[in-house]
Amino acid sequence: MSAFADHVAERDRWARGPRGPLALVNAQQVDVEQPVWPALGRWAPAVGGLTVTASAADGVVVDGVPVDGTVLVAGERSVVPSVVAFPDGLAGTVADHTLRIWDPASEAVARFARIARFDRSDDWVTSGRYEPLSDDREARGTVVDAAGVALPVAGHVSGTVDGTAVRLVAVRAAAFRGVPRLQLIVQDATSGLAEADPDSTYSMGRFLYLDDPGTNADVVLDWNTAVLPPCAFSYLYACPVPPPENRIPAAITAGERHPVDASGAVLH
Repeated sequence: MSAFADHVAERDRWARGPRGPLALVNAQQVDVEQPVWPALGRWAPAVGGLTVTASAADGVVVDGVPVDGTVLVAGERSVVPSVVAFPDGLAGTVADHTLRIWDPASEAVARFARIARFDRSDDWVTSGRYEPLSDDREARGTVVDAAGVALPVAGHVSGTVDGTAVRLVAVRAAAFRGVPRLQLIVQDATSGLAEADPDSTYSMGRFLYLDDPGTNADVVLDWNTAVLPPCAFSYLYACPVPPPENRIPAAITAGERHPVDASGAVLH
């Protein structure tokens, strides 16, 4: 199997996986003690995560131990984040003070067939030049996530896209298989077209990841591997807005378009 075929298969597995975006059925911020649908027990904010109060009959299990009383559920920023299991195969994770509930048998997982993509083309494998920021204060706060929190800008990637000169803002992404990566958050002329248009892509844009060379260097931009953000799969996600520099007037007819069901209808 080619590297691109591996990429396609891995993305489809991720989308329908037990911690993939289609399995997320609730993401609720917990500021005071409260129930959280469809989880059992009562949840409250705590240092390092949340607490859950439940009886043994509720069937809540935290880190392999059934809950009968009140226990801490460690958040994702903890050295060892907690894993929560509920009856009927549901699971929970905590990010800051937000409880996320995952259902691997969700309606969205059942409907999902594949991620619609453009056909791969060598014409969309181009090169660019990466320049890290010379001053960490440069471009600080110019790229934010959906909550308005600044993302860590790493530098810029210059090149051409379908004949259009661009200088794209690159942010730091989580390492992938131990390799540091950069992320380009982009919109282009295909973003937000009518979903029936064969050249349409998700309105909020797409992500392109590339290895971080750590210094001035030529980089490969394989637009065939442009991917949908999690918010393309679920309203429970909020995605970062592409900065003005990353709103490309050219049409990038490469990469992922939409998640679709067996009939080809867009899921979200």
